[in-house]
Amino acid sequence: MYRVGRWALLTAAVLVPSACNLTPTYERPKQDIPANYRNPLPDPSPDLPRPLSEWWKSFGSDELNALVDEALANNRDIKAATQRILQAEAQAGSTAASLFPSVTLNAKRSADSPTGGQGTLITGNTNRTHRLTSIGLSASYEVDLWGKLRASEASALATALSNVHDREALAITMVSDLVGTYLQYLESLDREEVARNNIANMKTMHAAVRERVRLGESSELELAQQRNVLAQGEATIPPITLQRERAFNKIAILLGKPPATLKIKGNSLMSLSLPELVPGLPSDLLLRRPDIKKAEANLVAANANIGVARAKMLPTFSLSGDRGWASQLFDSIASPAAIYWTIAGTVATTIFDGGKTEADIAYAKARYGELAETYQQTILTSLRDVEDALASIRLQGDLEVAQQEVLQASMDAYRLSSEAFRLGMVDYLNVLETQRTRFQAQDAQVQSRFGRLSSVVALYKALGGGMERPEEPAPTAEGTAKEPTTSIPVAAPAVSMVPAREPIALPVAAPAPAPVATPASAPVAAPAPAPVAAPAPLQLSIPAPQQPVAPKQLPQGPMTLELITPPPAPSSSPIAPVKAPAVTATAAPIGPAVESSKPTFTSEAN
Repeated sequence: MYRVGRWALLTAAVLVPSACNLTPTYERPKQDIPANYRNPLPDPSPDLPRPLSEWWKSFGSDELNALVDEALANNRDIKAATQRILQAEAQAGSTAASLFPSVTLNAKRSADSPTGGQGTLITGNTNRTHRLTSIGLSASYEVDLWGKLRASEASALATALSNVHDREALAITMVSDLVGTYLQYLESLDREEVARNNIANMKTMHAAVRERVRLGESSELELAQQRNVLAQGEATIPPITLQRERAFNKIAILLGKPPATLKIKGNSLMSLSLPELVPGLPSDLLLRRPDIKKAEANLVAANANIGVARAKMLPTFSLSGDRGWASQLFDSIASPAAIYWTIAGTVATTIFDGGKTEADIAYAKARYGELAETYQQTILTSLRDVEDALASIRLQGDLEVAQQEVLQASMDAYRLSSEAFRLGMVDYLNVLETQRTRFQAQDAQVQSRFGRLSSVVALYKALGGGMERPEEPAPTAEGTAKEPTTSIPVAAPAVSMVPAREPIALPVAAPAPAPVATPASAPVAAPAPAPVAAPAPLQLSIPAPQQPVAPKQLPQGPMTLELITPPPAPSSSPIAPVKAPAVTATAAPIGPAVESSKPTFTSEAN
């Protein structure tokens, strides 16, 4: 099979035309690229490890790392893309072969009768069979005077290179899709845990209200309302479970295996590290994003096809020759008298084709114009992708900080409303509303964490995979800076082929960056309400939105909700306290949330 040993041949074939080459000199379309992004991130830590090409390892999940490695080795789409590279390589080899002479070996043994076995040629001469044995070589060669064959080879090489970049883009998309789906799987696990823990707390509250109804301290309406809240909570489980199952099945397909054979342990989103990001400069996208490189390779191929179309208007020059031996007697075929040879030169040109050649040239030029616009649009799209991801990272970080404050406030509101209800200060609708708000805040806190991590995945995808840590460019002998290089680990095919170069090789695994230590928002200290006075307003200390706050979790283990009978209230109390026996109930933990003390529901009785 034809091997393209060095992809530099592509540049030499296209950018170094000969004196008679009709291929236009390729020039990269100009595109205005900003010096910086509109939503830049803070400068990275100076001790950030490099390289970051295996960016998914910065999340600190061994299970995720193993899944990505398996997907890169077994994903069917990547394997199909590898076969497309081999096809393009073979086509490039077939096209390049036309630059060389074609030599064939001919051997022939024939027998014929001048009259076909009917009668005689001359009176008295009988019909006899003529036999001939010949063996020789035939050669033909088309002189590439106008550069048509070289342009065809350059186009084929550019197409093969386009397939290489296509596989790189497919690998980046696949890895990003896998990491995003894995995050979605963990999100569904966390949301399901939050829902089940809240259902357990709802059941505890339902039991407490039912006990109050039995004692005549609550109405059947309040019990029915709590039963309705419990049913609504249980109805949230099936959609979350369905989301988890779909994510699980998608991961299996990305790994190239049936879902029934996949096993995922799973963990919490809160256990993942938040990577420190290095977006680089907008101009780096031209060197990193494979879709941009693919678009330019297609543009180079279209530029070469213009030369092919132009050359068809001019005459073609070809040489042919034969050299061999021919004899009627097989024994004398090696004698000098049996040697024969011929040599010929041919000039052929098209006189009339109904305008086909001109139409082919117009098509080639229009195709080049289309791909030039596609190339520029691809650059603009890549800039938009990065800007969207950077804005999402910043805003999702602000949202997570705010959501933690909402969660803390909702938990305090639920505790205070429960205490006020037991004191007879509010009706049960207030308790139900704060209960619903607390559950929504816990669920939203998990979703905000998922959104923040997903934004990181989107940024890495927009950047064209991982990138090297920025450093001072090393000057070359000519005094210019070397271009940075990047790589995407893609499983190499079993056979030797062109893409087995640095950008395709698996890079050395880099240690995952340490999780960013960020200050957490101070927990809200709510004063214990007096039997008479209303509770003091909550003082919330909200950090600056630019400072990401690492989410905390509630203490694990069962949580005790205590209905305590306090000492009698003072006689000056305007609200008569509600008498209730001491009831102690145990519920499951609420789940991932801002760290808080165990809420204690207090009911006062004389």
